[in-house]
Amino acid sequence: MKTIAKFIFGLAMLALRYGSTASAQIPLEPLIPPDSAFKAMKHPLTGGGDHVPETVTFDKSKSRWHLTVNAVDKFGLVITGASFQKSPNDPYIYVLHDGRMAEIFVPYHTGSPNYRDISNFNFKPLKLNAAKFPQPIGVPENGALLNGKITTSYRPEGPRSIREIIGVDQLICREVRNYLAWMNAFVSTEDEKALVRYGEEVVYFSVLRAAYYAYIMEWTFRDDGTILVRAGSTGPKKDATGHIHNFTWRLDIDLNGASANTAYWTRHKEKLTVPESTATDEPELISPEGSRVWDPEQFNTLQIFDARLRNKHLVDNGLGRKTSYELVPMRSGTARHSEPWTKADFWVTQYRPDQLQAVNGQPYQELPLPSLPDYLTGQSTINKDLVIWYTGSEHHENNSRDEDFNTVPVLWTGFELIPQNLFEGTPFYPCTNVGCG
Repeated sequence: MKTIAKFIFGLAMLALRYGSTASAQIPLEPLIPPDSAFKAMKHPLTGGGDHVPETVTFDKSKSRWHLTVNAVDKFGLVITGASFQKSPNDPYIYVLHDGRMAEIFVPYHTGSPNYRDISNFNFKPLKLNAAKFPQPIGVPENGALLNGKITTSYRPEGPRSIREIIGVDQLICREVRNYLAWMNAFVSTEDEKALVRYGEEVVYFSVLRAAYYAYIMEWTFRDDGTILVRAGSTGPKKDATGHIHNFTWRLDIDLNGASANTAYWTRHKEKLTVPESTATDEPELISPEGSRVWDPEQFNTLQIFDARLRNKHLVDNGLGRKTSYELVPMRSGTARHSEPWTKADFWVTQYRPDQLQAVNGQPYQELPLPSLPDYLTGQSTINKDLVIWYTGSEHHENNSRDEDFNTVPVLWTGFELIPQNLFEGTPFYPCTNVGCG
């Protein structure tokens, strides 16, 4: 399949059931908001490669993700049309219209070379050899079914993971895993109130080969509505010259649709008074279009709200609490360079279909080119169709360690997109009343 049109028009999708085969009853398709559907029709995803529509149903929680996983030239792994359903009785909520890598900037400590691996080149995703990605221990190599169910482990206490190369061109790896979701304070085995929940997640990754480097692009979708996004770099041998890999993501978040989203910048501030310090948490409206610098002492995040979306946890005015998705960085440091688009870590702009790259150039064009600072035109970002740009970095030091001699182990950076007030309580806690337990 070479197009996402089937997803847009709601045709049947591939169903993945974690721990069992797909039910004969096809789940209802999510309602794609008209403004988001119009964008997809007017500006379809191009670039060849694989386009795999997925319906992921988690057996324990019965929650679902609808999305299309794409591996395309230049950008690598791209996620389009991601919708989440809390339960079979809840409506789907449209979350992510288009998520992709917008630039991979690699400046060397010596000042040259400085590669822009997205805008300078047209690298292609690697075809993945299934033999090099074997099933975990205890899982049949052919993903065989046992009594009509996918065998995730022959040992009850063993790892629950299924790995498979998907797509016509075999450019995407899909893995199904467990993760520790939460536990309560009653962890004693002698206490009947003890609760521990392992959640379920599906992980997709593709590999963009850039000369000697392999860039692993990974997206994880959890049963509680969380999305984890990572990028990793690896290479065939030790590189003694220090350099930075700066990964800039472009996130077209259409929460509940494209037309009524607003962004807030969260800040934690400590007042160092004597004898005891105090603190406040202060959200700041981001309007007009602008950039923000991440401060480790302020625990900065970025939240996207939709003006119409609330949960069922009623507050004093009789309305539910406002639902948002919060971008939470996972980073080891902050890189700054001479190039203007590296001067901030977050950027918020209105949606413009021609702005897919952090540096809006063509292969082999030289600077100056339009880049993120040029995208800030002073337009309002209140109840608009917004795009979020986020940069995380990896640092390869000079005179690398001997452990990097033969091939460089993967270094990771990334972020989480965490739902806020999507659920009315702890997800899938065995209790139906708000505040119980």
